Amino acid sequence: MNDTIPTLFGEVPIAKQFEWQWVETHFKPLSKWFSSKGVTEIFVDRFDSISIERNGVIEKTDTVFSSEQELQLLINQIALCLNQTLSDESPIMDARLPDCSRLCCTLPSVTPQGATITLRVAPQSSISIEQLVEFGALTNDMLVYLKHHIKHGSNILVSGNTGSGKTTLLRALARFIPSNERIITCEDTQELYLDWLPYRVSMEASNRKDSVVEMKNLIETSLRMRPDRIWVGEIRKAAAADAFLQAINTGHSGCVTTIHANNSKDAVSRLQYLIASQGSISFELAEKQIMGSVDLLIHASRHADYGRRITEITKIKNGKFIPVFTFDTQTMKHDNAQNLTSIN
Repeated sequence: MNDTIPTLFGEVPIAKQFEWQWVETHFKPLSKWFSSKGVTEIFVDRFDSISIERNGVIEKTDTVFSSEQELQLLINQIALCLNQTLSDESPIMDARLPDCSRLCCTLPSVTPQGATITLRVAPQSSISIEQLVEFGALTNDMLVYLKHHIKHGSNILVSGNTGSGKTTLLRALARFIPSNERIITCEDTQELYLDWLPYRVSMEASNRKDSVVEMKNLIETSLRMRPDRIWVGEIRKAAAADAFLQAINTGHSGCVTTIHANNSKDAVSRLQYLIASQGSISFELAEKQIMGSVDLLIHASRHADYGRRITEITKIKNGKFIPVFTFDTQTMKHDNAQNLTSIN
């Protein structure tokens, strides 16, 4: 007997079908954008100010909710359906819809102009690494280089600004993970979905009414699950940064995470700062441990002039940064920084 029912947001439990139907009713102002080809983000900055990102470009729409109350009713009903905590005392909600779309919602206690929704629409199909080459995000030489490092279990730190394609890159690179390896994924909100890997466990942090589980807890748990690789969606907090460092500093290879930063060196500095702020080790020792445990740095960038590109690939060897590939913003071309004669 099927215990789920299809909705605009994917399959939901029959027991909650009426709650989700209510969400669909009040979601109607956004429905056409949610289903439109090429739309990857929906931004509700106020009940009467809604824009979208389509094919990499943000554009204003004439869509509006009838009132602030109507927008808040939608947000509160989504929180109810997902069993998420949302109130004036806890006015921020990060959540995942059943179809894997991500949303971040705020109430007026933190956004005084009114409630907001930032909705990242789940892609209908995954972008392959070969497609990223076709789009110019990286070159074939870069693909060969990254494929080698994934297959051979390098520890990798991927950095970039919001919407630069970090998760898309990870999902594409995961195709090169050997199928006989056991991989544990840890994410605040699940996005990777490496469903083709036979030995995979996916974990997601929660901030539900009855349970609070943070990224730190997931990483620590993964270490007890006999992983060959641990892939961490994104590091935002000091405790998670420290837990990830412990994982890669105790013999685990093939580990990958992402972090927001301006470039590869800044990514190391930010991770270093987060770890040191825990108070367990000094700022200098944190750097030494990162530089001794991370093998490769990849930086992704989203910019109005060139779209989404992998702008840096840097290896770490003997405690030094060694640029391998860079993106020249003047020529709009990728350069081989070393004229590689070896893949390593």
